[in-house]
Amino acid sequence: MTIIDLIRHAESDMTVHDDFSRPLTQKGYRKSQQLAYNLRQIPYSKIFSSPFKRAVDTVVPIARDHDLPIQTDDRLVERKMPSWVSDFSEYVAHQWRDLTFFKSPGESILQVQKHYLSFLFSLPATSFVAIGSHGTAISSVIESAMPGKGADFFKSLSYAAVTRLEVSDHQIVRLASWSENFKTFISIK
Repeated sequence: MTIIDLIRHAESDMTVHDDFSRPLTQKGYRKSQQLAYNLRQIPYSKIFSSPFKRAVDTVVPIARDHDLPIQTDDRLVERKMPSWVSDFSEYVAHQWRDLTFFKSPGESILQVQKHYLSFLFSLPATSFVAIGSHGTAISSVIESAMPGKGADFFKSLSYAAVTRLEVSDHQIVRLASWSENFKTFISIK
C-alpha cells in the first residue's frame, strides 16, 4: 500500500503573477509551520513537491522536521496556464464544466490528472510520502477516484489542506482529509 499526503500550498501572494516564483504570504509561512507541527509524527519516507515556489515553501518545514530532502518533479505542477488569467474564477469554472477545456498553451483538468496519476502510480508500493501540491491538481485526482466530485472538492479545499490517498495496484482505494479540529484524518471515500 502506498500512502500519499497531497498538501495544497499555503496562501500565496497573488500580486505576483509569475506562477513559478509566486511566494507564500506571511500568513502562508505561519500556516506551513503549523502544518509541519501537526504532521510531525507521520513517518514520511520521502517528500516531493511541484517545482513552484509556493508548493516547495509549504513543505520545507515538514522536510526539515523529518530530516528529508525535497525532490521536485515537473509532473507535479498545478496546470499550465495560457498566461495570467484576469477572470480566474470563470476560467476555472469553465474547466470544471468541461474537463477537456483549456486555452493554449495551457492544460485541461484531464491533462493535469494524467500527469499527476502517472507520478502517483510510479511510487513504490511501500512508500509513505508527502507532496507539496496545488488545489486544481489535487482535485483532478479526486475527480479520477470520485467522478463528478472534483469541482466541489476544489471549491471546498482550503490552503494548506492535506488530502491522503491510499493506493494499491494503481487504484485509489481510500481518500481522507486532515481535520484541524480533530487532529486526525477523516475518511472521504
